[in-house]
Amino acid sequence: MAQAVDFSLSNQSGSAFRTELNSILGAIQTLNSGTSAPSNLVAHMVFLDTSTTPATLKIRNAANDGFITLGTASTNFGLAALSGATFTGDITLNAQSDVRFADSDSSNYVALQAPATVSSNVTFTLPSADGTANQALKTDASGNLGFASFLLATETTNGQVVTGGVRGAITTLTDAATIAIDMDDNNNFKVTLGGNRTLGNPTNVVEGQTGFIEVLQDSTGSRTLSFSSNYRFVGGTAPTLTTTASKKDVLAYAVLSDEKIMITSHLTVDAAS
Repeated sequence: MAQAVDFSLSNQSGSAFRTELNSILGAIQTLNSGTSAPSNLVAHMVFLDTSTTPATLKIRNAANDGFITLGTASTNFGLAALSGATFTGDITLNAQSDVRFADSDSSNYVALQAPATVSSNVTFTLPSADGTANQALKTDASGNLGFASFLLATETTNGQVVTGGVRGAITTLTDAATIAIDMDDNNNFKVTLGGNRTLGNPTNVVEGQTGFIEVLQDSTGSRTLSFSSNYRFVGGTAPTLTTTASKKDVLAYAVLSDEKIMITSHLTVDAAS
């Protein structure tokens, strides 16, 4: 390794001239190598920093006020080769850039990318082994992914046959003067009446949906329930619900169309006396 005091040859005697020239040539040959930068810095000057292992190749920037690191003096300067590379640190693709997997002739690809907005950093950890046939990836809500079995439907000539129990959860509705129901939330619902209420016309109604609505009286009781315009009843008469405190009625429903929801009432659903 060698560094020159400067790169300007001064008028001097033969032996001194030869010594200075050899010093300059040695610096050029070794890329101004040393454990610290040379003192005679100029823009675009190359410097091999031997204070690191392996040594780091740098070039002086155009403003001559700092160095740009080109890479380490190792294979490919420590840079990734087009033919493949192993990374030992994180890789960040900015601005929703893709990771693209090309097909066999590289004419088309499958890409993965981040969503447009991420409120905080998220890391998904892949499972350590493959799952079994028909399993799907699941998360544990902490970013750890794994394979799990899910209930599958087997198609038959008459429709769908499901082996095993199918259980619908019950969504609790918010008690209000007009009780709102979003039928995208569930098939089954329940609400405790805290006053005289109206069951509002549901949103996201799909013909053929069925389920039930549990209607409970609060500890005071005497709460009434009326129905909005889209509900239909056997005989055209809405049921009069139980008003006894803490008692329950069940309204079974079937969606006939967007604006027709048939209601069948089961009043005072309780244990046999």
